[in-house]
Amino acid sequence: MARTARVKLSATGVADYHLMSRTNDKRFLFEKGEVKTQLADALKRAAAFCGVRIRAYAVMGNHFHVVVRVTRADAPIPEDELLRRVAALKGDGAADELAGHWKDLHAAGMEGQFEEEADRLRRRMTDISAFIKEFKELFNRWYRRDHDYTGSIWDGRFKSTLIEDGRYLATCIKYVLYNPVRAGIVTQAKDYAWNWSETDSEIKDKLGSVPEEWCMMRRGQIGAGRVYGSVEFVMGMVFALGNCFHAKKVAAHGIAGLPAEAGSSVLGWKIAADVA
Repeated sequence: MARTARVKLSATGVADYHLMSRTNDKRFLFEKGEVKTQLADALKRAAAFCGVRIRAYAVMGNHFHVVVRVTRADAPIPEDELLRRVAALKGDGAADELAGHWKDLHAAGMEGQFEEEADRLRRRMTDISAFIKEFKELFNRWYRRDHDYTGSIWDGRFKSTLIEDGRYLATCIKYVLYNPVRAGIVTQAKDYAWNWSETDSEIKDKLGSVPEEWCMMRRGQIGAGRVYGSVEFVMGMVFALGNCFHAKKVAAHGIAGLPAEAGSSVLGWKIAADVA
């Protein structure tokens, strides 16, 4: 069966996403604190390489959530920034080796080859699929080496939800932070060592406006939908990205059990009910 295209904005601009992936057979491979710490570090390094901004994350025993902002610019990423990002992902030694190689290409007048290599790197950036790929490759190498593990770590494709900014982004972030509370591991999200969100005043104010009870029940439409936000945003994205939706009629649905201001979502690809 052919894979359905992800909901991703390809034009210049800014977009926020909630991404989630779990282990194969839901095995609790990440229960140890050391593993959770390594997983969070791999997320940060992959984000630095791909140029995505982590807004929040939560690392659990058999899955993780991360909320990221992707900013696409018109201008290509310059050489010095490419090298900085390679260093963030692979270390200074790898960046120095690549810098030396590119210096030799410039000296030999081989600008075409340099641009081809630089463009291959650029294509791995500002993209959520590339971000998750880089993260998993980095984490998998560490986990298999340190745990003598040879099986499959991840269960298929990661889930992604395009999120509207403002209250809806704050709701999603708080929902992510409350994962260990819903799981009964801690009674307060702030007491868990492996969740995090941005702490600027704007984020704090938005998070404070989201009632805690909204985050205490598992909501598939927030956690594993396709688009989440106001009805206007959700349907606008459906029309803008219509080639992703293989249905004659796609509708936005309110979040089950929550008031209308909590937002709406397209949960699947083939939804044909009326707009809530």
